Amino acid sequence: MKTLVVQAHPLAQSFSTALLHRICQALQASGTDHDVMRLPQDEEPDLSYVNFEHMIAVSPTWWGSPPAVLLDWLQRTLSAYVDDGEPVSSSPLRSIRRLSVVTTHGSSLRINRLQGEPGRQTWSRVVTPCCHPEVQFEWISLYKIDRSTPKQRAAFLDDVSRRFTSDPVPA
Repeated sequence: MKTLVVQAHPLAQSFSTALLHRICQALQASGTDHDVMRLPQDEEPDLSYVNFEHMIAVSPTWWGSPPAVLLDWLQRTLSAYVDDGEPVSSSPLRSIRRLSVVTTHGSSLRINRLQGEPGRQTWSRVVTPCCHPEVQFEWISLYKIDRSTPKQRAAFLDDVSRRFTSDPVPA
């Protein structure tokens, strides 16, 4: 399954970067062909000719949403299919059959739910309709990262690694 890993975080020394490295190690261990795009550093691939089947987005959740650089990329990539009336069937993400979002939150799951989970809603209500009609969406999140212990962060890294080692399709 050809996989695109999109990571958005301005700092090279971040937990988001640690997640990126663990995901890439897991994909490599499973023999999964993958490309990495780091926003805003990397040149963006031309998605019109690459048939990725799996996209993994790795970023923190700030103020309830993905970082602005990731939202900007999503808007530039998908606005024609969301806002401008282009047929969704021609979306550059149409080949995506599995969409995984790996994120962190400073607040708890309860607070996020009370706020309506705007970041999760962006992915599930805006991005998934631009993917394959049978796309499987998974939200993988560490809540309360600001109050987490090194042991909890290490356990989350291990969980994320396990999820992508064998490239299972979520249930």
